Amino acid sequence: MKIPSIIEAEMDAKEMIKGINNGWNGNFSEYTRFYHVATEDIQTYIKHMNSSFKTTLTIGASGDQGVAASVKGAKDVYLFDINRADIYFLVLKKVALENLRRKDFLDFLVAENNGIILEYRLYEKIKDKLPLPINIFWSILYKYFNYNNAFMSEELFRSPWKHAKMAKIVNGYYTNNQTYYEAQQKVQESTWHFIPGDFYDLHKNLPANINFDAMILSNLYEYLNFGQDMNASNAKKYVRYIKDELMPRLNTNGELMAAYLCRYDDEVDKFISQSLIDNPDGWAPSDDVLRGLQNFESYFTGYTGQNISYHYLLNELDGMNYQKVKTKWSGYGMSSAKTDLAIIIKK
Repeated sequence: MKIPSIIEAEMDAKEMIKGINNGWNGNFSEYTRFYHVATEDIQTYIKHMNSSFKTTLTIGASGDQGVAASVKGAKDVYLFDINRADIYFLVLKKVALENLRRKDFLDFLVAENNGIILEYRLYEKIKDKLPLPINIFWSILYKYFNYNNAFMSEELFRSPWKHAKMAKIVNGYYTNNQTYYEAQQKVQESTWHFIPGDFYDLHKNLPANINFDAMILSNLYEYLNFGQDMNASNAKKYVRYIKDELMPRLNTNGELMAAYLCRYDDEVDKFISQSLIDNPDGWAPSDDVLRGLQNFESYFTGYTGQNISYHYLLNELDGMNYQKVKTKWSGYGMSSAKTDLAIIIKK
């Protein structure tokens, strides 16, 4: 990766501290909380991707998609994220995985038992292996938190306790010693590159004259078309961007994981489809309306904006060469379904 300078590292650490002091705003932005583990069933959907992974483009986030791509044989992994500070966590995870024994890695960056990560005792084992600016960034933050990694975990990461519990469900690379040390070797053999910036500017920042064998967009779609701004136009924009800007950069026989849908349910989708026919201008009742409906808990659990957003996406993908891959439920979603869904497009 192109490592930030020492001055940039100091500035980025100060911006993260400013976010903490301001209470974070919950949105994704240039400086925002990290994910320490993925929140989707990577190990299932990546087994269904049969393309080469030699050169992979993936969301940055926790870095787990980058690890999975490396395990599949990626030699160059390009990780993008709107959070410019994510590079400090991605480098930390890669160096930790390359150098720590399995137990220490799990205690340091997964912590399934208590959700408290980044114990300073374990950080000391790898800090001298980090590039100096990365070390400076984390040293500033450790000092700010007075080396209390419990507070640090809670303030710097999104739901560390909840995510730790689902970690083994969604990741396969540290299930046992064999998978862990195989992953360690593969990650050591891969080179990671970081691309900061907004998703819809990604095509402007991709390296020239390089196409990709695989792309992983994670659940990015949901963040771009959910909540107050959810509508069919956002789904059209997302799919059009994939068609116009990303698919041309995908090698022949390459695959693109276009979206991860939490608790997707075919029956709910059919119900929503009919409701949208009856209400062609759009339909998304408020939570207050839903709670007032009889048998809400048993029948209307999936009667949500989230599932309408998924419906819009699948409508726009109609006609493209894609498959639905059922995955394990990762812990999120608002319908009663017990599985998630990954959308994989084949070129």
